[in-house]
Amino acid sequence: MAKMKESSRKVLDYLKQAGVGVKFTHAQVQHDLGFEKVGSVVGSVTGLVKKGYAVREKAIVEVEGKEKEVSVFYLTEAGANFDPDAEEDK
Repeated sequence: MAKMKESSRKVLDYLKQAGVGVKFTHAQVQHDLGFEKVGSVVGSVTGLVKKGYAVREKAIVEVEGKEKEVSVFYLTEAGANFDPDAEEDK
């Protein structure tokens, strides 16, 4: 199996620290992890979602006094239990 990309590993580790079900926006994680582009987070999350390690959904948030629909994502139990280091050894 291919090694997990560094950016995906950072996002997974970040989500694991927060715990299962804690919701984040792509921009929030981009800022917290210091990624140059939000696309790095989007790509990483897409990979995690495809593997069942995260869930992405729409949510309504208040931004500057106005409601806005945004994508949020969060860690699943499968993601919390996933060990990318063990996977690399296969």
